[in-house]
Amino acid sequence: MTNHQTSIKDLILRPFLAATLGVLIGGLFTLLTGNSPGEAFRVLISAGFGCESSSNCALLTTLQYATPLMLSGLSAAVAFRAGLFSIGQAGQMILGAAAANWIASRFTIAPWIHPAAALAVAMTFGMAYALIPAVLKLYFQINEILSTILLNYIALYLVGFIPSGFGNWIPESARLSTIAYGTKLNVGFFIAIGIMIIVYLFLWRTSAGYEIRMSGQNRTFSKAGGIHTNRSIFLAMLVSGALAGIAGGIEVLGVHYKFVTNFTGLDEFDGVMVALIGISHPIGIFFSSILLGGVRLAAMTGLSIQMGIPRSIGGMMTAVMVIIMGADGIYTRIKTMFLCLYELSRNIHNKIKQRVGDKPTR
Repeated sequence: MTNHQTSIKDLILRPFLAATLGVLIGGLFTLLTGNSPGEAFRVLISAGFGCESSSNCALLTTLQYATPLMLSGLSAAVAFRAGLFSIGQAGQMILGAAAANWIASRFTIAPWIHPAAALAVAMTFGMAYALIPAVLKLYFQINEILSTILLNYIALYLVGFIPSGFGNWIPESARLSTIAYGTKLNVGFFIAIGIMIIVYLFLWRTSAGYEIRMSGQNRTFSKAGGIHTNRSIFLAMLVSGALAGIAGGIEVLGVHYKFVTNFTGLDEFDGVMVALIGISHPIGIFFSSILLGGVRLAAMTGLSIQMGIPRSIGGMMTAVMVIIMGADGIYTRIKTMFLCLYELSRNIHNKIKQRVGDKPTR
C-alpha cells in the first residue's frame, strides 16, 4: 500500500537526516574547541564503527553497547504505541538485573538452562514493575511520566530486598557466551535481534498488536469499535516491562557478570531516545541503537581520548537527533529542503549532460 511504502521511506530517511544534521552541528561545536571538524568526523567513524581486525574492532563493541539500547528502545516503543509515554525502562532494567543476578548466583542449574532461567525471572520482575504505572494511570489517573520517573528511583531501593549476592561474580554456567574475542559482545545481541523480530510480528501481524496500536492512536474510537483499551494497555505495559527486564538480565549475564546499576553505554532515558530516533518501529530502533551506541563509544574513546574534545559533544549530537526526530514540523521542512536540493542538482546535471551531448564534434 502507498501509506506503508511512505512510512518505510521515512523510516530510513528520517534517522539519516537526523544523524547528518547532528554530525554537522557537532562539527560546528568542534571548531570552537580548536579542532578540525573533518578530523573529528574521521575519528568518530573510526572509533565508533571502524574494524581493523577481529581483535581491534570498534564495531563489535558498538554492537555490545547497542544490545541494551535495542531492548530498552523496544520497551519504550511498545508503551508509546499504546499511548503511554513510559520512561521507566531504567527502573525495570535494574530490577531485571537484580533478579537475574539472584538466580545466577544463588542457584545451581545445568548450563544453557541456567541463563535462560535467569532471563525468565528478570523478564517477570520487569513485567511486574511495569504494571504499577499502568494501574496508576488507568484507575487513579496519575500521569505515567511522573510515576515512571519516580519508580526509577524507587527501584534502586527495592533491589536491596532481592537476595542477589551483590558484588559476587556469577558462575560460568549462568553466563552468556561471548561471540567475539577481546570484547564483551555476547549472544545477548542475537537474543535482542530475535526479540525485535518477535515484537514486530506481534505489533503488526496479530490482533492483540493491532488493538494496542489502535488504543494508542485513538482510545475513544477503539472503544467504539469493540476494543478493550484497558486490557490492551495492560498487555503493552507487560511486554514493555518484560523487554526492559531482559535488557537488565543480559547486562548482568553477558557483560558485567555481577549486579551493577550503571549499564553499558546506557543512561536513564536512552530507551526513550532510541525509540524517538527509530520512530517507535523495530527496524528504526535497530539502526538508531547502533548509531547511538557508536556515537557514545566514539565520543568516549575517540573524541575525548584521542583529540581532547569534550564527551558532551557526542551527547549534543544525540540531542539534536532526538529533537529532529521528535518534531514533525522540523523534519518535514528539512526533508523538503533536501529533496529540493536533490532535484536541483539532478536538473543541473541533466542540463550539463544535454549541453555536452549537443556540442558539435570537430
